[in-house]
Amino acid sequence: MITTIIFDIGEVYLHLLVGSAKYVQQKTGIPVSDYYFYDKEFDPLMLGQITEHEYWEAIIKKNSWNISIEDLKESVRKNFKEVKGTRKIIEDLRQKGYKLGLLSNHVKEWVEYCEINYKYHNLFHEVVYSYEAGLSKPNPDIFLFILKKLKVKPEECLFIDDYIKNIETAKDLGFNTIQFISAADLKKQLKQLKIKL
Repeated sequence: MITTIIFDIGEVYLHLLVGSAKYVQQKTGIPVSDYYFYDKEFDPLMLGQITEHEYWEAIIKKNSWNISIEDLKESVRKNFKEVKGTRKIIEDLRQKGYKLGLLSNHVKEWVEYCEINYKYHNLFHEVVYSYEAGLSKPNPDIFLFILKKLKVKPEECLFIDDYIKNIETAKDLGFNTIQFISAADLKKQLKQLKIKL
């Protein structure tokens, strides 16, 4: 029986880096894609080993961009918006009595910005970020870490994420899983699992 539902944040509850390249292009006139941001410094950023400032400094240097770090920060933050419909699902699940967790590969500075603007931490019983844990998905250890915090077993949990490698790790550990496509699709899949909203 599913008692606990664990959500990813990026592209599930909030749009983050995916799609932000268009705002960088508008600011700089430089044709870029989201791919530019997943550099070798990206994992250390997610693990809290370097700051956002250091990350953007490395990206600017690598690409020889004539743009300030502050302009890059401002540009990507324009993309940090709620995914339509997900918050309502989370609120409804909490009201129905499910224990809720948030498990995210994330950056300290982005979390602070998003929490100020969207105040979503209070929707969850436990929140685990990669930069705090020093672990990131799909490493199985971060899944075990949130299970311990929530005091539940994998088979009691439903894990929702957009990234297939994270879903595969969760499945291997015994979690029930849903790969997130949209809020509308999530509602359908929850219904198939007999989880009422």
